[in-house]
Amino acid sequence: MTGMIVKTVLAAAVIGALVACQGGSALPGTHTSSNPSGVQPYKGPSSLTFTWSSPMLEGATYMGPATIPGKILLNVQPQLQNEEGLLEYATSTATPDAPNYRRWLTPEEIGERYGASQSAIDADMKYFASYGLSAGTWPQHLMIAVMGSQSEMENAFGTKFGVWQIATPTGPVEVYGPEPGEPPHFMSAIPVMAVMGLVGFHPQHTYIERPADTQGYGYTAPIIRNGFDYIGPINAGDNGSGINVGIIGTGPIVTGSDGDVAGYAQVSGISSTDVGTVVLKDVEPQTGDSAFCPNDSDCEDPYPAGLQTPPPATAPCSSTVNPDGPGIVTTDPACNEEDGEAQLDTEMTAGMAPGAAIDFYLAYNAEDCAPQYFDCASGWAGKSTPVGIEGIYLVDDEVQQAIADDLVDVLSLSYGAGEQEELNFYFNSSGEGPGPDEFAALASEGVTVFVASGDNGAYECDSDGEEYGEKCVSYPASDPSVIGVGGVNAPFTSSGQLQPGTQVTAWASNTTYGGDGYDDNSSGTGGGISLYFSPQAWQSASAIGAKKREVPDIALLADPNTGPMIVEDWAFLSHSEDYFEIGGTSAAAPLSAAMFADSLSACKGNTTCSHTTSGSHGYRWGLAAASAFYSVAESEANFGKQAECAGGSSGAFYDVCAGENDTNSGGAIQPGYPAAPGYDMDTGLGVPFGGFLIDALFSYCACGTESIP
Repeated sequence: MTGMIVKTVLAAAVIGALVACQGGSALPGTHTSSNPSGVQPYKGPSSLTFTWSSPMLEGATYMGPATIPGKILLNVQPQLQNEEGLLEYATSTATPDAPNYRRWLTPEEIGERYGASQSAIDADMKYFASYGLSAGTWPQHLMIAVMGSQSEMENAFGTKFGVWQIATPTGPVEVYGPEPGEPPHFMSAIPVMAVMGLVGFHPQHTYIERPADTQGYGYTAPIIRNGFDYIGPINAGDNGSGINVGIIGTGPIVTGSDGDVAGYAQVSGISSTDVGTVVLKDVEPQTGDSAFCPNDSDCEDPYPAGLQTPPPATAPCSSTVNPDGPGIVTTDPACNEEDGEAQLDTEMTAGMAPGAAIDFYLAYNAEDCAPQYFDCASGWAGKSTPVGIEGIYLVDDEVQQAIADDLVDVLSLSYGAGEQEELNFYFNSSGEGPGPDEFAALASEGVTVFVASGDNGAYECDSDGEEYGEKCVSYPASDPSVIGVGGVNAPFTSSGQLQPGTQVTAWASNTTYGGDGYDDNSSGTGGGISLYFSPQAWQSASAIGAKKREVPDIALLADPNTGPMIVEDWAFLSHSEDYFEIGGTSAAAPLSAAMFADSLSACKGNTTCSHTTSGSHGYRWGLAAASAFYSVAESEANFGKQAECAGGSSGAFYDVCAGENDTNSGGAIQPGYPAAPGYDMDTGLGVPFGGFLIDALFSYCACGTESIP
């Protein structure tokens, strides 16, 4: 690859043994065939039609024909050989005593067994090339990136693009999408299941929140380390060393001695060597085979001015964040300011796993226009040429790159949208589709994925343009192959102890330490019941007895009124004005990923914890971490008892029993779910504590729940 830059709340006692144990190529680009002259013709299922995000246009108003400058990037799901098999394999890797328990696959093995066949990829590539489109895939063969002009896309996908006005919580926005009439279709049948991006509206957004008290500076690294017992493992050398933590990027970062992580260390009063090293990972193309290129020049550079190394971050300038949409970042190279989310993600992981390598994936498409505003000539940017997009609009390309690299052991995602908004975009009503497939692939590689559960309480969906309507959970936190992370309020002293007379509570709008309806702090931790996904066995067969997937699984610091400090624009501003308090489950996800990275560094090389049949990645846990968390929590003597809530925790999880995830909508409280002893849909199993979690995982391995060959 080119373009790289380079509780405790201290618990009363250390947990002992558990009472009971229960049971290739990394770059997308124009397709290359190893033997183009010997490619076998595709003989499997083909179709003229495909699933696309048509529900996004339900209730929208058609405004007229669209004019889209630059190039459009779509993600196409080819016909997979065995989609159900991939989902089943991911689950089997987390099932103790199952033949595939913690046996990981490479991206090439995923492609050969479950992804699209080589002949299907070839058929799709030839079709797109015949219409002048550039296309590329990754070795797992789960997705094809397709790029081209408006006319090329219209010809290939059998449609014309029009302008649609869509209602959002902050007002209507205009986007492009297929005109009314005949649905999009191919001109000849090819092996494709779904297409993402025909509607230029991306519902996903970050989960970062500003506090009501803007004068606060937030918890520094030592406070968080002491409060949640990161400090014990760190002092013992289990600090993430030898572990790669991946972050799916949303916006630009500055690395090195002038970067925000270095500033975070300085403001926190810790050594510059006491934070993890952040490396920017590009999502970029490679040259391809002329058999699948529209012309020779495209073979030499299959994405001309398309997916490239992102431009450097700049000092704060005129806002590049769409003020009327869900936080999509557009990128003018002269004005590419930091978004705060990327800084929160990198600083929490680097600060709590100081020995880890932090791999920050960031995709950039210089040729695309701001997708919320189809026409750059009359849109907010005031430009007649594309200003480019990066980060959150291209997260699927970043996830596919992470799968292909097979480098990270833990992955953090701090974005999402309501499940109903994602229907037929990421998944269908049966819970299958491009989203579940890519997270199942990560689980099959042994990657443990932590995802923010949202900041709108029990109401993560939009309803007729109003922020609070029907209850629903956020995706991808509701995906069965990930660990959803909710948020808490933790009123610590400056030494990381709970303030006298307080307790950890679920972050919500009407709790003593929760949100207050000010400046996006109007609700709290996302949680509830999925409409589309079935629960894994550790939720359905356990004391929880879930009928559908419930969210979240665990929780960590998120309330912006007791939030972490972050540093932003360290390279550009006076060092007295570039750090402040922040919150949201966007903080909880990377904090969880860092804590698990510390656990993995303890596990790596330990014969009790490492799985010897998984080769060099035997220390990985993947989705097995989720099943272990539930077994550990439910086997603790006081789990689910009110006494545990009143007296703090002496185990791996602090059982949160106060608070709720109601929302504050203009002063009106919308009821959510209450925190309670045991599992609840605010904080899941509760708050993990670093050193105790490591002890519990070693006990879990040693007592026979896991079969070590």
